[in-house]
Amino acid sequence: MLWLPDAVQRSDSLRAVLDSVFAGPAYRWDQVVRTEGPLVRIGREALRRLDDLQQRNPIAFRALFWILVSALTLLLLHAALVAWRTMRGATGGSHRDAGIAIEVRDAAWFAAETLRLADAGRFADAMQADFIRLMLELDARHVVRFHPSKTPREFAHEAPSGPTRQSLMDLVRILYRYAFARESCGSAEFASWRMQTNADRYAPSH
Repeated sequence: MLWLPDAVQRSDSLRAVLDSVFAGPAYRWDQVVRTEGPLVRIGREALRRLDDLQQRNPIAFRALFWILVSALTLLLLHAALVAWRTMRGATGGSHRDAGIAIEVRDAAWFAAETLRLADAGRFADAMQADFIRLMLELDARHVVRFHPSKTPREFAHEAPSGPTRQSLMDLVRILYRYAFARESCGSAEFASWRMQTNADRYAPSH
């Protein structure tokens, strides 16, 4: 039985090696503490309160349940309606491009709109329409470059420096006074305005 001490010694040596290996940082099994996020906590609290309501007042719980179901149903129906309208609008756009006439608001349209508003006694609004008509005509003569997002003052600053720009600046000041500051504007003021909105005044035709 002389082999027993050697076997015990080898076993002790192996155990010592294994203990030293498993004592390393890679083999330290620490318990991971998981913290719940705010949404999880809110959800748990909501479920707890619903469960408590069901135990204390089953009728109120059922009423609340059906109210929530109805609200969810209405929400889904609304989302479906919005999606349907969006798809129909996209399809409708292709039909318009395919052949349905689209009204083009050019200088002639704004000229007619100016007369319509003036006949209705809306002289300040007629001035605004007439100013757009003038800018479209000046765009065609390359005095300004028309864009609906521009302000009247921006159009005036685009005009060539000198008498043309100064005349447009004076016209813009009149427009601001009546259309935006809303000073009293009657037929006499509108007639005076019309005398200053002939395109030839700012860019003689060729």
